[in-house]
Amino acid sequence: MERTRTLTHYQVLGVNQAATPEQIKQAYHAAVLKHHPDKAACSMLTPTCGPHDQSTCDNADVFPLVQRAWEVLRDASQRAAYDSLLSLKEMQTPLAYQDELDLEELDLEDHEAVGRVLTYPCRCGDKYALHEVDIAGRNSVVVPCRTCSNHVLVRTPGT
Repeated sequence: MERTRTLTHYQVLGVNQAATPEQIKQAYHAAVLKHHPDKAACSMLTPTCGPHDQSTCDNADVFPLVQRAWEVLRDASQRAAYDSLLSLKEMQTPLAYQDELDLEELDLEDHEAVGRVLTYPCRCGDKYALHEVDIAGRNSVVVPCRTCSNHVLVRTPGT
């Protein structure tokens, strides 16, 4: 079951990340009953079930994942560390840029409070805003929209 290697511990147990410790415990017990190799429907050799029955093989592959999920999620400190890791992985997900722009395509606005700001209209109606100080020494900068979840990549001359 190659697919299960990409599942989170929460998905392995079939619970939501906000699940209570009691819900996680119940899901673990249900998963053990379903996937433990000794509980497999055809774990013994019979005339209708061969030694390499698929359900037995699947259970043998899944059960260690169930055990590992339980070991991590039952302990509050391990669960907190795991949740942090999941958040970090989510933040490292590549962004899809709405557009790629050259610095010259942005409009320059002077603001007394924040100085010079380069802007570009977003399709949501707001603007992407890039402060001049944020481009120093960079070849490109990812700029989020101030309102929606879109981003643009702005190529700069660099230094």
